Amino acid sequence: MSETEKISMELFSDVGMGELFMSRLFNFETDILQGLVGIDHKEIEHLIFRTIFDGLEPAFRSLRSLREKWNDPEIPKKEKIQLIENIFSYLVVAFKDRFQEVAYKMGYDISFLFKNQKIFEKEYVEFQKKHPMIDPKFILEDREWLNILIGVRNNVIDHKAGKDPDIIKQLSVFLTLENVEILFDNCWRSVEDFLAAFAVDKTDSKYGMKIQELVEYRKNKTHDHRFGWFDASLKL
Repeated sequence: MSETEKISMELFSDVGMGELFMSRLFNFETDILQGLVGIDHKEIEHLIFRTIFDGLEPAFRSLRSLREKWNDPEIPKKEKIQLIENIFSYLVVAFKDRFQEVAYKMGYDISFLFKNQKIFEKEYVEFQKKHPMIDPKFILEDREWLNILIGVRNNVIDHKAGKDPDIIKQLSVFLTLENVEILFDNCWRSVEDFLAAFAVDKTDSKYGMKIQELVEYRKNKTHDHRFGWFDASLKL
């Protein structure tokens, strides 16, 4: 190969499998997703990767930078706020845009999570009726932090002109390192919880297998593998 034909290489991401959110979501795909029948594995895998690399991974990079700069008085507040706004925007992309596609491809419409309260309540009941095996508790919990996430993105970060100044003031209190740490954690763990709920819902007991949390995870919640396939007759 001549000098002019040499391929230029660049680092795609410096966030690796050592980060818990990366390892857990990648391991779910290899440990659980591939064992499900009746789904388009390749397409769902692609959409999960988009959830990670279009949303969670850049949100984490902004969060990591914010952690480094947050207590440094020499760094302008404007720069820190910009990082926070980046995190909010990327998390909306991760969950509302990309993960909603994953859910839909797996056969679950979770669009009601992002609608006004009246429509949410109606469609939430319909979702429960359609998917009675899915525990609705975590959906209600997700609704709370999603309202904050999307509220800040829509009212504080985007389209400020014409917005109620009182609403902007109320939501602006969430522009802190502590809050974005919580929102990032909520977001990726919710993706994992939904994936697990969908997978369990799609598991047919006639094949004699079931999905359960690993003993290692129960002992250590930071374990990089959470779920596994087990004989349906076993109780861990």
